[in-house]
Amino acid sequence: MSKTFTVHGYSEEELMAMEEPRLRAVLHERTHHTIEVLLYRILAGKAKPPADFGEVASRLLGIWEKRGFSMEDPDVRWCEEYVGLAEKVREGKRVKLDTKLPEPFTAEEMTAVEKLIFGRRSIRQFKDRPVPDEMLRKVLYAGLMAPHGCNVCATRFIVLRTPEEWRLVRSDIPIEHGVMVVVCQDTSMYSTLKFDERVPQNLYFDAAAAADHACLMAHALGLGACWLTHGEETQRKLREHFGLPEAFLSRCHIILGWPDEAPIKSQRMRLEDVVVAGL
Repeated sequence: MSKTFTVHGYSEEELMAMEEPRLRAVLHERTHHTIEVLLYRILAGKAKPPADFGEVASRLLGIWEKRGFSMEDPDVRWCEEYVGLAEKVREGKRVKLDTKLPEPFTAEEMTAVEKLIFGRRSIRQFKDRPVPDEMLRKVLYAGLMAPHGCNVCATRFIVLRTPEEWRLVRSDIPIEHGVMVVVCQDTSMYSTLKFDERVPQNLYFDAAAAADHACLMAHALGLGACWLTHGEETQRKLREHFGLPEAFLSRCHIILGWPDEAPIKSQRMRLEDVVVAGL
């Protein structure tokens, strides 16, 4: 590897010494920006591949492997797949994907989608009934799979199960039963890429998308949920209680459990009153 190899201003030596989460973020982001966003235009004949197409991500993947980090994690396999596709493009080989274009849902599927999106309500009271770990894992995984800027994957979750832990979070909604999930972010991954300077809004949007997906899955499972925000006081208490680094910030929290209320579904303004232009 060339001694002049740098990524986002980091030398090979710095990448070899970089903390695992930060290196993971660089690997994800470079795979996204130097391969993923270009590949499909190249395959469609709308762009020509750069001479070094995919080589930066390939070198980063080599550093990752050399550091002894897992090559079996799904996100790393995702990077590896794109690096392999870029290599085929550079070599002039035919690339055949097993992916399919999105297709309209059937009427039956659309009924389920509408039931999910239009039927979800914020639930704030829960029965004294435990939420099975299997269900909780599905809720968290749905949050993890939400859209995430540049696939940085900085989302983290803290599950709070006891009244003592719930009191760490300042919230205007009391919780008596159920579970609280705090949506957090390892912001060192953003700062490594200088996203905190270039696109600081991503930090909040990523957390909000994760919370929304989690609540939708909770609704689909028959659970109730409500997501709320909190401030720096809660961030500090959580960091101190769990011994988290300064870069580990909570953004919002979700209360969820078995519904013990059936609130009237909130309504919105008419669509024609909120579309400002273009429709």
